[in-house]
Amino acid sequence: MRAWSLTLWAALLGAPAARANPLDMYGFGARSSALAGAVVARADDASAVYYNPAGLGLAAGLQGELGYLSASHFLRTDGRDNEVDPVRGLVGGLVSPGRLFGLPFAFGLAFHLPDDRLSRVRALPQGQPRWELYDVRLQRLFIGAAVAVAPVRWLRLGAGLAFMASTRGRIDISGRISVVNPASSELVHTVDADLTAVRYPHAGLQVDLGRGVSLGLAWRGEFKLDLTLDATLAGRIVVGSLSDPDALVIPGLYALRSRTLTGFQPQQLVGGVAWTVSPAWRVSLDLQYTNWSAYENPTAALDVRLDLRIPPGIMGLRQPTLPPAAPRLPTGFHDTLSACVGVEHARALGRHRLSVRGGYRYDPTPVPDQTAVTNFMDSDRHTFALGAGLELARLGAAMPGRLSLDLAGALQWLPPRAVEKTSPLDPVGDYVASGVVLAANATLSLRF
Repeated sequence: MRAWSLTLWAALLGAPAARANPLDMYGFGARSSALAGAVVARADDASAVYYNPAGLGLAAGLQGELGYLSASHFLRTDGRDNEVDPVRGLVGGLVSPGRLFGLPFAFGLAFHLPDDRLSRVRALPQGQPRWELYDVRLQRLFIGAAVAVAPVRWLRLGAGLAFMASTRGRIDISGRISVVNPASSELVHTVDADLTAVRYPHAGLQVDLGRGVSLGLAWRGEFKLDLTLDATLAGRIVVGSLSDPDALVIPGLYALRSRTLTGFQPQQLVGGVAWTVSPAWRVSLDLQYTNWSAYENPTAALDVRLDLRIPPGIMGLRQPTLPPAAPRLPTGFHDTLSACVGVEHARALGRHRLSVRGGYRYDPTPVPDQTAVTNFMDSDRHTFALGAGLELARLGAAMPGRLSLDLAGALQWLPPRAVEKTSPLDPVGDYVASGVVLAANATLSLRF
């Protein structure tokens, strides 16, 4: 029985799957992060694979970039740190432009690779307080690919796919269990797990209106990632010693199926405008609609069956009745409309260029007041971002392209939010949730 318990918890807490998405919380790449993500109308590097695939059509040559993202959480309830794990990992991508049937064409590949784990899964009861939008949801691998085409000079169209995987596993245990001496039980178990591919689409367009004004529109599809676990314990319960031929033997079967929502990205629609005021200044504004109302309760749904074949004539011994599973309450999340603005200033340094950037983003929380059983903690999010970039051109025959180093830092502030329970007997009680998140990005890119 001990082997079955350890295997089950290992599957629940550390299933090896590849899922997303930390990018919608911390941004992709240093330049876009420094603008607080207000780039849907003018993304032109590898980050366009995520923000707006149409922006790949702006690439004038081959581009490669590699960077690092680090985010630390200081999320609290009643002033106590909840120790939400940091998010860290490599970020990079490749953009390759060309021509297809005489039209400008580009292909892009982007990734976020965590340096601690490929993914993390945690199954919690629905009453357990948790920072639902920050905790295990962000411990994910992201891989995306997209293409763009420019049918006319002022229009770019793009589309692509992001790749994930859901996990399915099975545990089978058989043997004999001793009631009087559990340590002598003889059990054999087998474990089988596999990854099922999950893909979701994204698409976008960009339109140049003239006078330095561009419009952008991007759509990202919804995806859900499930962890499905089947566990079966088939064997014999021995009341007495396993070596006693006269011991009472009760054949039985215990079967469990668990389904947990381990990752969810809601459908998103983003519109934006970018205005190149002068060669030195650019201002951008994005509005994003997020379909959070489709968010399911991530609590595990359990289906349990117990079948004991008790020999006839045994007085006072009967199969226990399993308690009914607690109903999963709807999350009640609501759709949100977010806004972000970014400003970029560039100044020539000889043949090189220095850029300074800043941005602000506001994301209202989709989580309703937690007055009943559930405790999904969250608050409105205010993001303040700053960054800078240095582009070095024509460094010699060994470096014919342009080498850029971009840095960005962001502070997310979640103002205090008081939670007051309807029932005075609630086991969690009232509390105040608040927090700060610090994130940093560094990106090194080379353009030919």
